[in-house]
Amino acid sequence: MPIHETLAASLPAMRRSEADVARRLLRDPGRVASHSLREVAAWCGTSDATVVRACRAAGYDGFQDLKYHVLRELTGAGKARAVELTSEARADYAADIAAGLAASTAALPQAVRLLKSATRVAFAGVGASLGIGMILTDVLSAMGRQALPLADEQALNFILTPPVKSLVLMAISHSGESRFALKAATEARRAGVPVIGVSNEPASELARSVDVYLPTQTVERAEGSFSIAPRVCQLAVLDRLVGMLRLPAEQRASSHTKARRQKRGR
Repeated sequence: MPIHETLAASLPAMRRSEADVARRLLRDPGRVASHSLREVAAWCGTSDATVVRACRAAGYDGFQDLKYHVLRELTGAGKARAVELTSEARADYAADIAAGLAASTAALPQAVRLLKSATRVAFAGVGASLGIGMILTDVLSAMGRQALPLADEQALNFILTPPVKSLVLMAISHSGESRFALKAATEARRAGVPVIGVSNEPASELARSVDVYLPTQTVERAEGSFSIAPRVCQLAVLDRLVGMLRLPAEQRASSHTKARRQKRGR
């Protein structure tokens, strides 16, 4: 299995500190080939021991074993050099967005199917995550769908009052451990409402408590989840979801044309 696939597949079983190292290595695996353990640890903003634990959590014997596999993969593919992101590229959100979109690719069609079957969508989150839900509320409302952001337990109880048929809840939490998002997901599933979860931690309780999980892969900044980066990445994944949910105009036109032809042929 390619190294980037091995690292990505190992994320759900990693501790948060290990997962953050793995996410950085996913952006730039070539750095392992050309730098020492201490240099990689400094780049990740963590300790040598945490980097080693991340390597072992991914199934390697340690940092040197990972380096061996990276070198073999690079040279085996005919790539004699390690491709590194520039400091400018690491400073923006491009790598985080690309990684999040790639990680969520498999789950997005499942989320689209749930939303297409729903007549109502509720968004649960706190702080900036609630802000993401409010943006999605506006977008879905503009598409003619009923949507509601949930800011507290009173709103949650209201939306889960029977009948709850054709309702889907989306719980948003960067850490995957926000109490209200977890409560909303738990209560919704208990009421028979399908839940879509969005978080940055595949090993989080939220990721384990939803029907469909959409991961982001933001590398933690010094300011943590209060930075803008996690929200940009959440929006990128959810924008892809909305794009898949919305039937493109050219497809609508094609469908209408086909329907008219079928009608004339009867």
